[in-house]
Amino acid sequence: MSLNIMPKLASAAVLRPNEMVAQVWRAGLEQDYVGMEEGESGKFNINGLLLATDQRLIFVQEKGLFDKSYKQLESIDYREIGNWKLSQVVRTRALQVDVTRGRLQRKVFNNLLEADPMSLVAQAPQNLDYVKQLLGRLKSAAP
Repeated sequence: MSLNIMPKLASAAVLRPNEMVAQVWRAGLEQDYVGMEEGESGKFNINGLLLATDQRLIFVQEKGLFDKSYKQLESIDYREIGNWKLSQVVRTRALQVDVTRGRLQRKVFNNLLEADPMSLVAQAPQNLDYVKQLLGRLKSAAP
């Protein structure tokens, strides 16, 4: 099943020819923070949208309150994923992806919420098992 997505988002995601979007989530991409003071560090989230296509995961940053802009920050082919873990605490979901590109990189997408593909409005969350099965199917069927 392929979803039609908002044209601005499709353009920023740089979809490949015949690439089909299967799911759109609102999400935050976890990043490390290192401050100017010694020992000052932590983590923060970049807000955006996570797209699961038939070929890869794509994270697109969303900026702006009224006039939104979109920029692709991550593109992870399924064949580059060594391991992934989907977790949920109360109503908060996270997807942890271990990417093997020369060296292991861990990407964490926090606060996953299903989104309408055209309006990008958050929707009621899908069952966690459904999401696990969807990601498993996409990864195993990818070229």
